[in-house]
Amino acid sequence: MQLIDQLNTVLRQAVGACEPSAPTDSLRWDVPKDPSFGDLSCPVAFRLASGLRKAPLQVAEQLVAALQDAVHGSRASRWVDRLEAKSGFVNLFLSQQALRQILAHILRSRGRYGTSRLGAGRSVLVEFVSANPTGPLSVAHGRQAAVGDALARVLRSQGWRVTTEFYLNDVGRQVELLGASLRARYLEQLGQPTPIPEGGYQGPYLVESAGNLVRAQQDTLRDRELKWFIKTAREEQLAVIKDDLKHFGLVFDSWVSQEDDLERPGKVDVVLEQLKARGVLYDAEGATWFASTKFGDDKDRVVRKQSGELTYLAPDIAYHEQKFRRGYDRLINLWGPDHHGYIARLKAAVTALGLPADRLTVKIVQLVTLSRHGTVVPMSKREGEYVKFRDVLDEAGVDATRFFYLMRTMDSHLDFDLDLATSQSNENPVYYVQYAHARIWSILGYARRQLPWFTRLGSANLALLGEPEERLLLRHLFQFPMVAAACAQALEPHGLTVYLQKLAELFHVFYTKHRVIGEDVARSRARLELIRAARWVIENGLGLLGVAAPKRM
Repeated sequence: MQLIDQLNTVLRQAVGACEPSAPTDSLRWDVPKDPSFGDLSCPVAFRLASGLRKAPLQVAEQLVAALQDAVHGSRASRWVDRLEAKSGFVNLFLSQQALRQILAHILRSRGRYGTSRLGAGRSVLVEFVSANPTGPLSVAHGRQAAVGDALARVLRSQGWRVTTEFYLNDVGRQVELLGASLRARYLEQLGQPTPIPEGGYQGPYLVESAGNLVRAQQDTLRDRELKWFIKTAREEQLAVIKDDLKHFGLVFDSWVSQEDDLERPGKVDVVLEQLKARGVLYDAEGATWFASTKFGDDKDRVVRKQSGELTYLAPDIAYHEQKFRRGYDRLINLWGPDHHGYIARLKAAVTALGLPADRLTVKIVQLVTLSRHGTVVPMSKREGEYVKFRDVLDEAGVDATRFFYLMRTMDSHLDFDLDLATSQSNENPVYYVQYAHARIWSILGYARRQLPWFTRLGSANLALLGEPEERLLLRHLFQFPMVAAACAQALEPHGLTVYLQKLAELFHVFYTKHRVIGEDVARSRARLELIRAARWVIENGLGLLGVAAPKRM
């Protein structure tokens, strides 16, 4: 937006005037959490203090003086009400004229408000969920789905060309155990008790699957080899995963299979040969090792076991080599906490292949504790006693599930309260935000139907929006593009849930204290424009989370 661009420019000018050697390219205003710190705030004085050998407060006061000179000599002068130095921060308060301009900008931009060209059309591949097709998606996978989809939406809104991808680890011991478990359940239902293999899967979904096989094929599969059951079980569970994700409103742009896209075409062997040619593979103890310690890992890693079987790392290296080969400007992986130890070894492999490891970002999405009636629900896939992701969707609904999954930063453990998520009260955060949108829609609908002047009045006099609650609401609407941009830069969509809850709160407080439609037609028109802008921002914000903005509740 032009306003914030102008204010960022004068901030850089002021810093350059105080400390010419200070880097200013990435310098920008932040949104302060405390309204007493103004509409915009910047902590740059803390960074400059040591170099200037002054206290942060002294530097902030010097910056304020430089800013006042820069502002007065630019078009930004009409947007700034006052500047202050407080606790080492430089704080800026917007003028009422600036807030009115912001409101007008929102009403012109509508669904585009909050978007930017921050990504400049660069390409990014976001890989997430990537669950083994050994059973229905878990509650933890659901969190990865919510975070990944919201992150992709946010990046798209900021000008990135985003491709979402699901990587299928569909070969190896776990998939073999799945097929063996299905065969055991099938034989069991034919009256031939067969133990589940050690480490196998005991979930009821395999009992149901085996029952379907018996009804369709009777006992004709009794002598089928294990390979057939592996293929059948894998394809069935993949279909369930895709159906759950579609129900969640998530359709991946790309699916990559370890078996079909990497191992069968021989791409894993090709990459291992590349590493060997670079002198970073060696044989020891009957296995093949990758010398990852040469690239910062804490120990070398086996890529091929004594048995000749590949470890998980080998196809992962091939997969990421293929990612880089596809030419993306940036790669983002969202992994579960059980993969935290893989980051260093994967980065080492990427570096060993001569690829730009700085383009690869791996973020960990922490686990979820699900509770119902104050009791933690067990979630162990192999033991069969767990709540599936689809169960949560069916109970809480897609909107509440998405919102709740995003209410904590991805690196924080999440407590998912099913009772709260299913309640229809203001205590439920997503209900509270959606209700604000529905209430605004209801008011605007009434105005369209009942007020002849609503469409004939012309431009509203926004100068009438001078009440403290109106200013707070305007101030928060102004911050939305910065929040969206910050979420994209941090690769963390959580901030949008915080923003939307606060926006809903400010709207409800305003609505409680002031009549939107009253006898004063001019003031009513201005307030209708204010809530119309708020409605657009709520809809845009919820859209970035993949959450609906209902018209009625």
